[in-house]
Amino acid sequence: MGRHSHNTQSGDEMRIYISPIMFVMALYFVAVGMAYEFFCSLAAVLLHECAHARVAKKLGYELNIIKLMPYGAALCGDLELKPKHEVLIAISGPVFNLFVAVVIAAVWWLLPSSYMFTQAFCFCNVYIGLFNLLPVYPLDGGRVLLGILSGRVKRNKAYKIVRILSVIFGLIAIALFVLSAFWTVNLSLLGVGLFMTLSAFIPDDRAKYHALFAAGSRAERLKSPLEVRRYAVSDTAALSDLAVALDPDRYTEFTVVGDDMKPCGHLSESQLIDAVKRYGYSENVTKALIK
Repeated sequence: MGRHSHNTQSGDEMRIYISPIMFVMALYFVAVGMAYEFFCSLAAVLLHECAHARVAKKLGYELNIIKLMPYGAALCGDLELKPKHEVLIAISGPVFNLFVAVVIAAVWWLLPSSYMFTQAFCFCNVYIGLFNLLPVYPLDGGRVLLGILSGRVKRNKAYKIVRILSVIFGLIAIALFVLSAFWTVNLSLLGVGLFMTLSAFIPDDRAKYHALFAAGSRAERLKSPLEVRRYAVSDTAALSDLAVALDPDRYTEFTVVGDDMKPCGHLSESQLIDAVKRYGYSENVTKALIK
């Protein structure tokens, strides 16, 4: 999956941006007679990205721009993710690629003759899945690590740790490229090494998504009736406990109750989102009730 660019309007239609490097790669593969392999790789990247988008939507995030990159793709938006959600969204792409590869391998066992037609597609899924699991930012593995660390240390410190790892892995890849010169020069190692190293120094304004329940998107969806759901929650609950109940296809309201089970306040969906933006996910729900 990799990078995430800044988006503006939540109601925009899905747009696809293709990196110029992809066109260069396409010309190269066609020139060397490997057009089929290139399109297999492109299909694997799209499956990878669809898995990210599906899980993101399930968790309540809207992804309006897909940027196709050689290593995967970029999903774009402008709201910070919960660390747990960041991990789930990031891991979904590589896991789905590896799942597709396993399914294809199972088909080989049932229909051996399909091997020659599906081998390239299977290997592309394996490569993209495993490569994106590297703990290097902005690859999915780096985002998984970032999400895990963000739940334990401050976000800026988590970024610093992940970026340091990116530089280390990048330098290792470049060193392996230099060593490959004594046998067969491997330009892929150089490309990967430079990508990892340089990515660590690029300012990050892409690691965000846009929430489906944000005001602009919700106003658009309310042009058609939305079902209203109501929950009762304890006054000791964290805002994060309420946020996970939000559903992009429903409007949610909360009744806050005390230990005596008597209502002590009410929160609309909009009030909850405002409270999360103001105080963060870890704040107590009663904070949102104070005007």
